[in-house]
Amino acid sequence: MDAETISSRKQELRSWLRARRAAAYSGEGGAQRREQEARQLLEHAAPLITAVQRAAAFSLAEGAPAPLVAAYHPTPTEADVMPLARRLAAAGARLVFPAAAEHELEWIIWDGESGFEPSPGRGFGKEPRGERLGTGALGDAMLVLTPAVAVDRSRTRIGHGAGYYDRALLTVPPSAMVVAVVHPDELLDKGALVRDEHDVPIPAVLTADGLVSLVTSAGF
Repeated sequence: MDAETISSRKQELRSWLRARRAAAYSGEGGAQRREQEARQLLEHAAPLITAVQRAAAFSLAEGAPAPLVAAYHPTPTEADVMPLARRLAAAGARLVFPAAAEHELEWIIWDGESGFEPSPGRGFGKEPRGERLGTGALGDAMLVLTPAVAVDRSRTRIGHGAGYYDRALLTVPPSAMVVAVVHPDELLDKGALVRDEHDVPIPAVLTADGLVSLVTSAGF
């Protein structure tokens, strides 16, 4: 499949997946469903929370910086990762959130409590008002929670089309846990999505149905 065909197919899939998401999570009923699933996300993320708690305790004992965790402020129909982000901050993590920069993501510290403001970047969620760490902050990350339009069990992620997260994930250390957060029906069968050479494979997915390793195809 040539690059033009891949791009066209990805855009078709993206449009279909976005429309399906909007139908399921828009309006009062969709908001209630999303709120319920956010609580389930938090429950299934227990292994991630425990890992961060342990790393934070070790860092404190060694006088080292707290573990760095990247999250994001979801758009109104994305899976709501904010309850988990607050829990990770309470567990001792240094939380960073993305901000749109030219062709890359810049990362901003969030204290776990302060409010957010609209992002100037098209398609981005809100941004915290904390310290900006530049574009290379994920080089110190322990855990990266990444948004997606969908992920398939071949580890292929489809995003919103600008490539920001694929570029950012190239800076993440091999030891970091990378977890895409999507709705349950957005974890698709193997081969459901097309991948090009710039797409970074995703090792794990968190949904309201569970936390799944795409490397071992098992739950955590």
